[in-house]
Amino acid sequence: MNELEALALALEVEKAELKFYIEMAKRARDERAKKMFLFLAGEEAEHWDVFERKFVENVVEKCELPTIDKGILEKLSPKHDGDLSEVDAVKIGMEQEKLTWEFYEKAAKEAKDEAVKKIFLELAKVEKAHYELLKAQYDSIMKTGIWMDYQDFSLEVD
Repeated sequence: MNELEALALALEVEKAELKFYIEMAKRARDERAKKMFLFLAGEEAEHWDVFERKFVENVVEKCELPTIDKGILEKLSPKHDGDLSEVDAVKIGMEQEKLTWEFYEKAAKEAKDEAVKKIFLELAKVEKAHYELLKAQYDSIMKTGIWMDYQDFSLEVD
């Protein structure tokens, strides 16, 4: 997969994640769960903006439109049907963030353009932080039955 194809795929993945988190926020009964899902949706929207700028720059430079591997997109998109509990939504989110950060790390290794490589590496770190947020939330739910009231880790990326 070339850089342009990876950027196009990343755009689609971020869009799918954004839609997933917005839908989960709408369904959440717990106000703290709703806020967490909206936070994650906002983060995915920012990622989409980053990828869109670099994608457009590459399309203009190379004068080509990439194809998107539908199989990979299907694998990297959140899967859910019907009503989900907030716990199930968190588990799906964890799986999604892990798949995404691994895809971005792989895309960074394959990128020849240093700016593209840097974008993928930075966003891989952020996706991993999202995974950690969801994992902490899941651990809290499973141990105490309530949503966390405080953040005991940082979402800041080094």
